[in-house]
Amino acid sequence: MKIVSIFERSKDCLFAVKYEGSDLDALELLQEKWANPWDLREFFKEFKQDYEKYYGKATLRHIVEKAIDDADKLFGTLFELAEDETGKHLSEFFKPLHNKEAETAYELQQLKAYGILSNSFLRIYAIRYGNSFVITGGAIKLTKQMKDRKHTQEELYKLNLVRDYLQEKGEEGEFVYLDI
Repeated sequence: MKIVSIFERSKDCLFAVKYEGSDLDALELLQEKWANPWDLREFFKEFKQDYEKYYGKATLRHIVEKAIDDADKLFGTLFELAEDETGKHLSEFFKPLHNKEAETAYELQQLKAYGILSNSFLRIYAIRYGNSFVITGGAIKLTKQMKDRKHTQEELYKLNLVRDYLQEKGEEGEFVYLDI
């Protein structure tokens, strides 16, 4: 994988992982996935019981429309906050992955950002790296724990992989391709 700058203005505070074999970085992949009604429809058909357990009964069309609308707002907010070159507003956008860490911030902390609509199931995952944030991916989270579904387990794996790489490199860390 390669860690790349997402926006020119925020080149020192917002990055995304570009996984080997992909032409798109993690944020671009999410944008593409969450804008595709067909993919969303298939996802929600597969995980209909998970959705209904937490959000109640709804038509598939309503759920897909909600996901697309929430994704548009989420990315819009992220892009707006990325204009702040200090990364200060991004630090308010990304919350600790583990709720018990709500009051602490530390180097290489695993983070999540929620969708903007109330009771959102969209998540963007990142690692805190100094004053910067490295987006590792994202998921539609319909269960209490990430370990409960394969697609969220994969996102947890990516968070751990990137964190461990950055920790190993320490202050000498540079953003280069990694074999996964």
